Amino acid sequence: MKIEKRSSDEERLILTGMIVDITVLGRISSKWHQNMFKSKWANIISKWCISFYRRYEDVPMNQIENIFQSWASETSSKETVTLVEKFLDSLSEEYEALQEESNSNYIIDMAGKYFNRVQIERLIDSVQGDIDRGKITEAVNRTTSFNQIEMGVGKGINILQDDEFIKEAFKEEEEDLFKYSGALGEFFKGSLQRDSFIALMGPDKVGKSFWLIDIAYRAMLKRKRVAFFEAGDMSQNQVMRRLMIRTAKRPLYPAKVEYPVHIGKSRDGYTKIKRKIKNVKDKLSWRDAKRACKKIMKRKIKSKNSYFRLSCHPNSTLSVSSIQSIIQNWIREDWVPDVIVIDYADILDMNYSGLEGRDRINETWKRLRSLSQIFHCLVVTGSQTDAGAYKRDIITRSNFSEDKRKLAHVTGMIGLNVTEKEKERGITRLNWVVLRERAFGVGKCVYVAGCLSIANPAIKSCW
Repeated sequence: MKIEKRSSDEERLILTGMIVDITVLGRISSKWHQNMFKSKWANIISKWCISFYRRYEDVPMNQIENIFQSWASETSSKETVTLVEKFLDSLSEEYEALQEESNSNYIIDMAGKYFNRVQIERLIDSVQGDIDRGKITEAVNRTTSFNQIEMGVGKGINILQDDEFIKEAFKEEEEDLFKYSGALGEFFKGSLQRDSFIALMGPDKVGKSFWLIDIAYRAMLKRKRVAFFEAGDMSQNQVMRRLMIRTAKRPLYPAKVEYPVHIGKSRDGYTKIKRKIKNVKDKLSWRDAKRACKKIMKRKIKSKNSYFRLSCHPNSTLSVSSIQSIIQNWIREDWVPDVIVIDYADILDMNYSGLEGRDRINETWKRLRSLSQIFHCLVVTGSQTDAGAYKRDIITRSNFSEDKRKLAHVTGMIGLNVTEKEKERGITRLNWVVLRERAFGVGKCVYVAGCLSIANPAIKSCW
C-alpha cells in the first residue's frame, strides 16, 4: 500500500492526538463519519478511537494495544496489519508523555484542513467520473450538495448544542506551559500559556537575550518543544556557547562565580542577597558541554527526543513569514512547537510591499501575534525601549520605541529594569507594562537575582 509522505505525516499527528488527547478526540468525534482519512489503516485506528470515546468518554491510550491485538487476530490482510502495527509500535510506551506534549488546538486545525482536503479530492474524482460517463446532472448534484467539515479556527459554534465546546469551557483554567519558582513564579502565573504573546522590553544591554534563552531553556526542561530563532543579535556560535554554559552551569573561562542562594528585603527596604562563591579554574571545553547535555537529557528531560531547535540568521534577513515557513517544514517532520522564542523582534526583516516606517513595525507585531494563534503556542520576543528609559527607575507604557501599537498586539509586555548599581549586584526588576488577562500594577516589581557568568538571569526572587 503506497502512502503519500505528506498525508502520512498529517495522518500520524492527527491519529496520535486521537489516541492520547481527549480534546482532539472529542472535537473530531462530534464531526465524525466513516472513512474520513485517506488511507485504510488510518481509518481503522480512528474508528477504534471514536468507538472508545463514545462508549467511555475517554481516550484509548494504552488500551489501543489490546484493541489492536483483538482486531489483528480476526483480520486476513497481513499488509494492513503490518501498517497499523508499525504506527502503534512507533508510539511505543510514550502515550502519557505524548498526552502532555500534545498541542490540541493546532492538531484540531490541521485535522479540519486535512479532512476537507480528503473530501474534496474524493469529490473531484467522483465528479470527473460522472463527466466521463456523461452524467452531468449527477456531477452538478454532487457539487452543490458538498458540505465542508467545520473544525478548528473560524468554526461557527452553536452555543446551546455543541457539547464538546461546552465541556471544554468548564475545564480547569489552563496551566502555564512551564513555571518559575518563588516570587517570579507568582509574577508570571497565568501568562506563559498557549496562544499568548509576551515581549520583554528594556534598554540596550540589560540582558534581554539572557532572559529569552532562559525562557526557552526552562520550557525545554519541561519537555515543551522550543523553536528558538536568532534574528541576528548573536551568531550561531555565540548562542550555542551561551546555551552550553547554561547547561554545564560553568563559565566559559576560569572565573569566580557568585551564585545567589537567597534574596530578600531588609526592614528599610534594601535588597539583600546571599551568595555562594565558587572558583572555576578550568575552561569549559566542548567535551565538558557534551557530557552536560547527555546528563540533562537523561536526568531532567528524560527523553531521547529533541525539544529545542535553533535557527540562526544574519541581522535583518529573517521575517515573520520565514519563521512560519520554517516551522511548517518542522511540522511535516512531526515536530510541532509549544514555544517560539525570537531574539529579537526589532531586528527582523520588515520589508512589506506598500508599507513604510511605523506601519512596517506594526505589521511585524501583528504577524508575531498571529504566530501564537496559528500554531496555538506561546510566542516570546524582545524589544528596545526609547532613550527615556535610561533615566527612569521603572519602565512604563510611554517607553515604547518607534511605534506604540506594539503594546496593543501583545498579551503581556514586561519591563526589564536595571540601574547601574543593580547591574553591579546582579539584580533585575521585572514589572508588567501591559497585561491583558489580569489586573496588575505597573509600579509593582519582582526583584530577581541571577548569575550571568553561567547564563542564568533568574535564580532567586522576591517582592
